[in-house]
Amino acid sequence: MIGMLCLLAVLNVGVAEIAWPQRPNGKAQKTPPMPKPPALPADPKLQEIHRDFILKAERLAMEYERKKDLGSAQAVYESLLRIAPDHALADQALKRVLDAQAQDKKLLQVSARGEWQDTGIQLIAGMPVHLLAKGAWKVVNETGPKGIEIPDAMKVKDNRIRLGTLIGAISSSGSAQGARPFAIGESLDFTADTSGTLYLRMYDVDPTDNEGFMHVLVRSTFAD
Repeated sequence: MIGMLCLLAVLNVGVAEIAWPQRPNGKAQKTPPMPKPPALPADPKLQEIHRDFILKAERLAMEYERKKDLGSAQAVYESLLRIAPDHALADQALKRVLDAQAQDKKLLQVSARGEWQDTGIQLIAGMPVHLLAKGAWKVVNETGPKGIEIPDAMKVKDNRIRLGTLIGAISSSGSAQGARPFAIGESLDFTADTSGTLYLRMYDVDPTDNEGFMHVLVRSTFAD
């Protein structure tokens, strides 16, 4: 049945996109847009090869999933998406396989007064990561009329990172210094692009006068 759906997708018949699971927020969810079908080659013989590859690739990926060989299934779905990058079913299947490989979880407490805090969690490149934060903290900054100058090491280009935002960084150097920070906020789902230790902190120039803490749930597959 799934193989037939793939064939229909290749023939430019749209299929409804299956959304990546999200936490319920009590709001009505909008109907997702129809995915753009993958472009077909002009040559009829090449089209036949194109269709045949997609059908065989999905059968192979499903076989790997049945055997619980999720790493091999992931590799096949990734290859399929390189050929048909807008294929919604393959994209959803890849996310399902990645999520199924997330085996570990840890609940942490992040202090508002700390700088980069070592979570002790070793993330693995290519593995999905889910972060969920609960709590409240207070940003305290006493300034003169000139305000506070942000050090170069703390300056970020991401406009989602505001004063008091929960941020993270991944580093294999034993320190978060020099690592690229990213915004977490209330929650974040992503695939780790590098292996290393996860560091967390509040985004603030001088955290020593802040108050409170966050409870942060980290779910992924951790390295030993």
